[in-house]
Amino acid sequence: MLDELRRIEEYKKSNPNELTPQQFKKLEHEIEYPNRYTISDEYVDFKLWMRGETSRQEKFAKFIVKRLKKGTKILEVGGGRTGRLSRILSEEGFRMTCMDPKLEVETTEKVEFIKDVFNYKRTVLAEYDYVIAQEPCDATEHIIRACVKQKKPFIIVLCGVPHKLMSGKIPQDVDEWYEYLANIDSKETKLRYIKLDSISLTPIIRSNIL
Repeated sequence: MLDELRRIEEYKKSNPNELTPQQFKKLEHEIEYPNRYTISDEYVDFKLWMRGETSRQEKFAKFIVKRLKKGTKILEVGGGRTGRLSRILSEEGFRMTCMDPKLEVETTEKVEFIKDVFNYKRTVLAEYDYVIAQEPCDATEHIIRACVKQKKPFIIVLCGVPHKLMSGKIPQDVDEWYEYLANIDSKETKLRYIKLDSISLTPIIRSNIL
């Protein structure tokens, strides 16, 4: 902890993951008072930075680059405040659209930003080749059902805690949540764990055709 507290000022100055002052405050509190059961996204990226590794977004982008052809049109759901993953992938040659209700950036020549909630019933995927998401929280089930129904390949990095289902229910634990998601269409989707970073295995759910 002491080493982490010493290096937090250096991390603030470089701010490689574009954190807000509020996020830094949350991170510092978590360093001083760690939770034995959970760890925030901000803390994971900070620990990776301390190890000289790239962020979760950069690691997931590398994963996508190895599997999809450049030039394909991708919809990222849940890109957060800055749509950083979409911006990284656009630099790699992908045609990116990012959708999130919390977006604080405007559309550019390289990335289209849509400030909206992804909804299974009304979000149309016809113009996209693939759908991706990194820990999209409550939108997870919506994405899977929409992609299965509209026959769009997808890959989702799952959160480490359960989130609300479309029914309004929240599963008791993460294992129940993963099982539920995997069984939405077990013939067309696959749940697996991959090694994206040095901290832990990363759960992903993807379409079989990816």
